Parts: sequence; structure tokens; C-alpha cells
Amino acid sequence: MVGAITAGTLIDSPFTWWKDAEKPFSFLRHTDENWLPGEHLGIDKRGHYFGAYAILKSINTILQWGGVEPSTALWWVAGVSFRNGLEIGDRFTPYGFDHQDLVFDIAGTSCGILQAPVLFIQNVKFSYWSKVGFAFPANVTRDYDAMTIRLTAAVHRPLPEGPGKVWPDGLQLAVGFSVDDNQTRWEIAIGLDLHPEHRFPAPSEDVLLAQQTVDLRHLPMPAVKFTQEMVPRYYLFHFQ
Repeated sequence: MVGAITAGTLIDSPFTWWKDAEKPFSFLRHTDENWLPGEHLGIDKRGHYFGAYAILKSINTILQWGGVEPSTALWWVAGVSFRNGLEIGDRFTPYGFDHQDLVFDIAGTSCGILQAPVLFIQNVKFSYWSKVGFAFPANVTRDYDAMTIRLTAAVHRPLPEGPGKVWPDGLQLAVGFSVDDNQTRWEIAIGLDLHPEHRFPAPSEDVLLAQQTVDLRHLPMPAVKFTQEMVPRYYLFHFQ
């Protein structure tokens, strides 16, 4: 399973990004896309962050499900999940090597590694809801308006003992970032998120694998969304 994820990522990249785009080695010249501001308002960089994090979490979960010790699995997957190969491939295409993408790849991997010792950090989650309808395969790497990247945090753990007992275990706070109107407006969604592993303890390793896999996606929950130059919008079940 780990081999399939790693090989599938490397095999898919030429067809998704590099097909018929070979050119000599080059670096990306940053003009309109510089760190978080720019043409895509930072959603591309946050996508790199989530992608590296999701690969680390998925492979780490599979290795532990297969019986590898947690500490051993974490460091093995840390080496596998650094996406240097993808960034090197970009060097030979019109995109060029982007050191900023690599920085966000490393940051996403580091977040996954720090989750164990820093328990307040819980998850980075992804949701995708296209306004133009669903197509197969979904254009999750290019339809920036359809994606939201969220950082969730456990609330009950840092609270004092009294309030910590009142706040439900498994109910988290989430802050999501997205863009709208063809990447011309930034959006921030603040709301709740469910962590099923804490709320519904898994009766077996197989169920735990399924829970941790699903937990990379955000489930519809109450939220308020702030969109640039628009009034706040409130949702009982916010997905995107």
C-alpha cells in the first residue's frame, strides 16, 4: 500500500503537470506568485502544505496498521513524504523549480511530525466543492476556487480541568482558507470540526485505519465565513 501511494504519486505527476512540457533545467522567476500573496492568493502554497501533510499521515497510518512501531513508522514516513522529487521534476518544465513550494512541502511534513509531541496540533484537512458540478476525475489540483484547507485544534486539552470536561472530546475548532471569484477574493472560515477517532474509539485496527483516512477530509459543520469585500456568511453545515 505504501509502495502504491509513492509510485502512484510519481507516475501521475508527468501526466498531470509535465506532459509535453520538457525544457532545460530552470528556476521559477517569482513575479505575480510570491509566497502567500499573488495570483492564487496563497491557495497553491497551502495546497503544497496539505499535500505533504496528507502523504505523511496516510503512509504513517498504513505502516502502524501493518504493525510497525509508531516511532519507527514516523521517521520512515518523514523521509518518504518529503516531495523533493516532484519539485525537481518541475525544474525541467515551464514551471521551473520553486523553492517556495519546497518550503511549504517541508512545513506540511513537519506539522505531521510535530502532531505527536504537540497534542494541541490536531489535523490539516481538505474539502472540495466545485461550483461547476462534479466531473470525473475531479480537478482537485487546478480548481482552486473549489478547495479549502483547514487547520484544526483540540480545545479540551489545553483548557483547565473544569471547562475541559464540559467541552466534548472530539469536537475541535477549525480555521479554513479558500479563494473565490477565480482567485480574486480570499476567504476565511472559522467553525467546528469533528475528530472521529476521539469521539468514537475504534474497536479494531481496521476501523482505526478507516477513521484516520476519513479524518483528512472536513465534514459539514457550523461555521462563519469571511470573504474579502463581502459581509460575513453563517452556515449550519459548511462543507467547502
